Amino acid sequence: MKAPHSLHMGPAPAAAPAATATKFWNVASVSEDEGEITLYGDVMSQQPIDWWTGEPEPGLYITPEGFMEDLAAVKDKAHITVKLNSCGGDLYTGIAIHNALKALSGDVNVVVEGIAASAASVIMCAGDTVTVYPGSLIMIHGVSVMLWDSLNIQDMKQLIKGMDASERAVAAIYNKKTGIDVDTLRGMMTKETWMTGQEALDKGFADALKEDEEEPDMSMSSDRKVLYVNGVSHNIEGLHNIPGTIPIQRSAKPAKRPAANKRPTNKAATKTEGGKNHMTLEELRAQEPELVSQIEQEARNTAQTQTTDAVAAERQRLADIDSIAASIPDQQLVHDAKYGDKPCTAQELCFRVMQQSAASGQQFLANYTADGAASGTAKVGAAPNGGTPASKEEQDAADIQAVVNAYNMSKGGTQK
Repeated sequence: MKAPHSLHMGPAPAAAPAATATKFWNVASVSEDEGEITLYGDVMSQQPIDWWTGEPEPGLYITPEGFMEDLAAVKDKAHITVKLNSCGGDLYTGIAIHNALKALSGDVNVVVEGIAASAASVIMCAGDTVTVYPGSLIMIHGVSVMLWDSLNIQDMKQLIKGMDASERAVAAIYNKKTGIDVDTLRGMMTKETWMTGQEALDKGFADALKEDEEEPDMSMSSDRKVLYVNGVSHNIEGLHNIPGTIPIQRSAKPAKRPAANKRPTNKAATKTEGGKNHMTLEELRAQEPELVSQIEQEARNTAQTQTTDAVAAERQRLADIDSIAASIPDQQLVHDAKYGDKPCTAQELCFRVMQQSAASGQQFLANYTADGAASGTAKVGAAPNGGTPASKEEQDAADIQAVVNAYNMSKGGTQK
């Protein structure tokens, strides 16, 4: 059976940072001749859907949904600026957006405001002009595929052919932008090549360098799994040659949706009371959506884990009781242990059975004693030979006669 697959040029997307669903793009008409497009976030084939609610996942995602319709706002502009900050993701989506931007009639200037890696570097190459900062990062690498289900040899051969064709298509896009031959580019892709703004300029991936403006704010998490660029988090697990010059930070920076003509900031509004800063939950959610989303997701994960563990424990409790139920005479005890007002474990059920057995034994002894007293056996006299030790036969006969006499007396008869 052929396995479904998804072709990627990057690791899995970072966790959704925002609390409300937001379009990944921001298309604005700046003036009569100028338009602006802001592309921040993970490149994905579609907006992720929350498994619990069925609603779109909040966060920064670059997806094709509705993008072509919104391009109508700038399609007739003479000059279009694309602000890009993405670590990549789905290759086919990246190629589709690249082609849509290339189809615009106006002059397209792509500004790499932070990072253009993997599939985002394909989008970047749609620019008639690519502008970078010295601290911008560009990364190209080969395609990878995410698989599930089973594959046979023919499936694998077809998949390899498809991946090879995809890499050739990407290399052709890079070739048209840079002029570097395809074989050299594929070698660079295989090695996972990272470039600073100046290096991208030198190799032809960029056309202009912005040295007179603020550099991108860039850092990595302490475990080197998340890259923060201008406040946006990017999952970089699986990438290998990340520049060692990126500083390591101890805490995550909040991701914030950039305005159409404004780079994102990390400043949070607060209220001051008694010399202390206070922030409501909604303010915190609005200003630091990544932090709030992370806390809420962890809470959901914890609740789900606790529920799963509780269900498993209850099933095990009932199974343990069932394993000993057949040996318990009083099945009401079993029912109460499972479903009664005071349910218990199999071990506690065993203790309850022992308690009930002990109580029954004590009652039996009490009844036996009472029967003995009522029988009159206590009135039976000494042995008939005057205390002289008797033979076993004589003693047995005497014992039998004593019981008969006691029985007759209890019935109102006479002693023989």
